[in-house]
Amino acid sequence: MAAGRPRVVSSRQADPDLGDLSGPFLLALLGGDESALEELVSRARSRGADTALVVRDLVMPALCEIGRMWTRGEASIAEEHLATALVSRVLPRSSGGAGLPGGAGRRLVLACLAGEFHDLGIRFLADVARECGWEAESLGANVPREALVRFVSQRPPAAVALSVALAGHVPEAARTIAEIRAASPGTTVLVGGLAFREDPERIALTGADAGISDAVGLRDWLRAQGGRSRDSVSNGLPARGLPAELPQALRRRVSRSR
Repeated sequence: MAAGRPRVVSSRQADPDLGDLSGPFLLALLGGDESALEELVSRARSRGADTALVVRDLVMPALCEIGRMWTRGEASIAEEHLATALVSRVLPRSSGGAGLPGGAGRRLVLACLAGEFHDLGIRFLADVARECGWEAESLGANVPREALVRFVSQRPPAAVALSVALAGHVPEAARTIAEIRAASPGTTVLVGGLAFREDPERIALTGADAGISDAVGLRDWLRAQGGRSRDSVSNGLPARGLPAELPQALRRRVSRSR
């Protein structure tokens, strides 16, 4: 359990203003104009915006507005899916940096809880982490608690970030975090998502170390973490290699010389 009340990590840094690009970005998404999206992201980059800022100030507001348009019957589910696909292609291509070479950074595992099916946010956050020099492993949507805890226990990361959109899943987040702490006591646990943006008081109910307000908040938290990679010293396991509990049949397959 986290000591004391978990804090919400939000940025206090003065970042470039992208407000004038948000309207054109939304229109380009609705029009399916990939080249216009690339131009707008390029303009944001030229002002000094990194991936975290592009996600917070351009991508997420546009996708949220398209989601609201769908609920009002002003956009179809096909248009919503197209917008998601476009951003998923454009943003990685525009990345301002791949982080440390050869996976030399600390390691972050990101996952959506079981029953949470929207993983686009954690995919963007994985890009943010890599740009900050961290290794990032996004496990995607609807990850069963047992599978996540086993994954973390086999090679404990420096941090785990859990995405929770539905308030009804806060108790499951608390159970998951308790089991992560038992399996990997030195791992920092972060939470984020709509459930906590709606009510930050819910963060304390999960037992997490901190709540992340948005992509920029995660960026600043990652940058603030210094020092040696936890993987190289945790539990006596090598930073890379086969987990101790890997089934023997699979161990033989992946160990076989190519």
